[in-house]
Parts: sequence; structure tokens; C-alpha cells
Amino acid sequence: MYRGMNMDLKSEKNVTRSDIARAAGVSVGTVSNVLNNTAVVKEDLRQKVLKTVKELHYVQNYTAKSLASKNNHHIGVAVYEMSNPYHVEVVRGIEEYATQNGYIVSIFMLDNNMDKKLDAVCQRKLSGLVNFMTNEYPATFLDILRKQGTLLVNFGTEQGIRAYVDYADAIKEYCRTLYTLGHRDIGYLYYGDRPRFLADNRGRAFYEARKELGLTENDDYILFGNNSSENSEVLGYESVKRLMRAHPEVTALFCTNDMAAVGAMRGLREMGLRVPEDVSVIGCDDIWLAEFFSPSLSSISHDKREMGRRIAKAIIDSIREKTISEDVIWFQAKAVMRDSLGKARNLK
Repeated sequence: MYRGMNMDLKSEKNVTRSDIARAAGVSVGTVSNVLNNTAVVKEDLRQKVLKTVKELHYVQNYTAKSLASKNNHHIGVAVYEMSNPYHVEVVRGIEEYATQNGYIVSIFMLDNNMDKKLDAVCQRKLSGLVNFMTNEYPATFLDILRKQGTLLVNFGTEQGIRAYVDYADAIKEYCRTLYTLGHRDIGYLYYGDRPRFLADNRGRAFYEARKELGLTENDDYILFGNNSSENSEVLGYESVKRLMRAHPEVTALFCTNDMAAVGAMRGLREMGLRVPEDVSVIGCDDIWLAEFFSPSLSSISHDKREMGRRIAKAIIDSIREKTISEDVIWFQAKAVMRDSLGKARNLK
């Protein structure tokens, strides 16, 4: 049993905000402002209220709070693979900020039984839903969320808030570095289809850099993974084998994320190819494990935890202000070069 508070609910009446106000010698409005973070309260009064809350073992009634405000104080996050540390880091940032502001966070694994899970999402009547899926959602599902007043994040350019990571400069910096190291035949393993790759700023930057630098412009070097039931590492492992069997001349490889890069490195090793001596490998997301792989993984980085905090802040601020406070949350990615990057094998 959790022992942080008195759990004998039958022996004590429920503590109300009025009780806290009387004990702390402040108004009920001041108590509400402290608990809801809805207005600036002098620090000495804020600490006095929080001290009284703790002494009286006050627990907020979120059901009553939600009914009064028509806001469930509940943020959902839709993901397709929790095995990817990238999602864990972003969700951690969302949860940190949300909890500080009286919200709870739920994760929805939308990797199977989609109809039932989408129904479950609708039944929660979420305050906000953050999307990290790559597949399309039914229009009826999105209509229900909009009618419920759920704030949508990452559901397209015309749907609420969008978290945007600009990878273009990092992709081009890597391409210039690879060119300097003698690479001309560069592949790409992408989690998605061709239209999505062309819409992704990573894909556009890759095409532009190939042309600008005079790299081999062979689209057969780009492999797409459309099987959302497979984890990224499996797609990386299987795709790299298909690519290298068909095009053994490839000497460097971009991967859609770091987990796909891990799978690709294992696939290369099983084919008798060394990283980076035979093939250089570059991931994306710079998960915390990247520097501990052997060889350490070159990647493209941005502050994932801060991204999560800013997403949560944008949702909560928009709800409070009753208008979207920040429609695009922008992050600049950077290249992080490690041991998986090396000279082209024909120069060794």
C-alpha cells in the first residue's frame, strides 16, 4: 500500500479547498490559483497554501474539476513503438510539464487492433492528443476529437499544433562530410513511403545535397519500409540486406532513426561488412544509447525532452487562453558525428 498519506478514507471527511483556505488564512480563490497554476500568487502565500495542502492530505477531485471546466486535464500520446527510446524521451518531457500543471498523461500504443483503440481514445475525451504515428487516421476519428474539443498535435499542417524539427542543415552537413571522405554512393533506409519521404525535410535535403555535390543520383539506393507492424530495428536489419545485395557499391547509409541504424549495423555485420571500414552508418534522433553502441553511432540530434515540455506547454496554454498559443513548435537539429562515420572503402 502507498504510505505517503493516510489511506483510512472512512475515518476522515474529504478535505475541501475551503478547509485549506481556513487553515492557511487565505481566500478560496488563492487556494484555487495555487492548485491550478492559473494566476500569479506571492511566493510566501503559495508556500503557505502548499504546506497546508500537505498537512491536511488534500487530494484534488479531478472528476469535479473536469466537470466544472469541461477540461479533463488529460493528455494522450499516440505512438507505434515504445521500444524506441526517442518516444520515451519526448513523453518524459510531456509528462514532466503536464504533471506540474495538474494534467495526467496516457500513452496509446496504436500498433494493432486500431478500431478498438481509436474508440478507447475517443472515450477518454482528452484535452489534447499528440501524434507520433506515421499512418493516416480515419476522418471520422478526427471529427469526433475535434467535436470533443481535443487539441490535436502533429496531425498535419491544418490540424492544431505542429512540432517541427528542421533536419535539412544536418543532412546536408553529413552529405558534405561524406563527400569529403570519398563517398559517392549513399543509401537511405526510410520508415515510410516515397510521397512521405519527399514531403519530409530530410528527404528533400538529401535529394538537394546529392545534386549539389554530384553524388550518385540513383533512387534505387533509397529503400522504403511500409510495414508498421515491424519495429524500426527489424526494418533496418532486413532493408540493409536487400540494399547491399542489390547495390554492393553503396559505401554510406542514412537510416530513418537510430533503432533502424542499430538493425542495419547488425545486418551489415552478418554480411561480413564492417562499420565504418566498409559502410558508414548515420542514424537520426540521437537517443541516449547512441554513444554507447559499438561503434558509437553518428546521428542527428535535437533536445527531445525539451520538445516534450514545449508540446505540453503549447497544449495547456492554448486551453487556458482558448486559442492556439503556438501553432508551430520549431526545433533545429544538428549533426553529431561519432565512430560509425569513416572514409569510403575505396580510399583505404
